[in-house]
Amino acid sequence: MRGEDDIVSSPPTYAPCLAVRITPYTGDEGEPDHDQAVTYRFDEDPVMLAYVYRTREPAIHASTGPFPYAPAAPGLVAFTAPDDHPEPQNLARLAQGLWQRRGTWLAVDVWSKTPGGQTLYVLVPRWKRLDLDEHEVPGPPGHHTFALGEAIPTRDARTWPRTGDGEYHVEWGTSLFLSTDTSAPPAAGFPAPALTAGHRTGA
Repeated sequence: MRGEDDIVSSPPTYAPCLAVRITPYTGDEGEPDHDQAVTYRFDEDPVMLAYVYRTREPAIHASTGPFPYAPAAPGLVAFTAPDDHPEPQNLARLAQGLWQRRGTWLAVDVWSKTPGGQTLYVLVPRWKRLDLDEHEVPGPPGHHTFALGEAIPTRDARTWPRTGDGEYHVEWGTSLFLSTDTSAPPAAGFPAPALTAGHRTGA
């Protein structure tokens, strides 16, 4: 049986987030409730999304078969912000939105800018809340971590609405979905993103 010491973490990667959207699920294993999605904007002073890739290394006493790579463990996801961020109330609202009861999934979309000026879209389709003291995810210098979770792989393939026309196709086993083919991020608060008739009816 593997223990926590058997999980090896890579250094975190960061993306500056201009917008963060949180979509709750209906129950522990239900469907994402897109009509209840809430968006937070940080256009002038972005927050950082940190992602830590983790692998499970075989325990010393375990059989060492001819595996080409160590199996992946759920990645860590966190939001960090500068210690002197000028919008502490907006940070607190985002943290509260991510602070759902244990066992209830959330989906988290973020929009950021690449160094080349493209809009980068990242989706964590199943965010599982963790307490801040469960793992350490260091932020950039002068940052603090204010929300922490695990990126749990999806159990089935599904479509995901875009803020403009069309939809994304998220495959089975996805823990982090990335795209540069994206529309502008949605406005803060409600309404939820524009959905097709098929999404609204569950067709």
